[in-house]
Amino acid sequence: MKEFLLLVFLFGLSSVVHAGLKCSDVTYGNENYHEKMEELAKIARLPDGYYSRYHEDFISRLCNGKNQDLDRLIDDGYIDAKEAQSIARVLGKKYKPKSRTELGKSYGYSREKFSDMGLCNACADNVAQYYTEKPNSKCGKLAKQALEGNPTSIEKLQSFPSYCTGK
Repeated sequence: MKEFLLLVFLFGLSSVVHAGLKCSDVTYGNENYHEKMEELAKIARLPDGYYSRYHEDFISRLCNGKNQDLDRLIDDGYIDAKEAQSIARVLGKKYKPKSRTELGKSYGYSREKFSDMGLCNACADNVAQYYTEKPNSKCGKLAKQALEGNPTSIEKLQSFPSYCTGK
């Protein structure tokens, strides 16, 4: 019985700790924004207790009720589903992520590979979008050849041709 009461007490205590953070604490512009974000990162057990700009984007969308955009951040590999659930729990929000789609996995993988080839983040993102969403486009075909290891295609991608710019 004592163990049960101790368990109930500890559970209640942990709920109080989590109840201390709310969306207004982690809204950009709050005078304690960075301290509260660091606190959230630790409580949510984000990798190394660190938050990224993608976590910030997720939190902003979650707190502003833009839930339809949340799954895209996870599907494209910008934020892990478990991290998203943990952040939502800490902020007292309900959120259940959908499973990543094959298209989302392909996009995330290819974006990382294009970045490894030396493309800037925005460039790698654009090329990955063409590769996954418009594979028969000039940029999509070039991207495929680069992923297959064609050195000429890799070199062309690194120069970031105009036909691979944003849609």
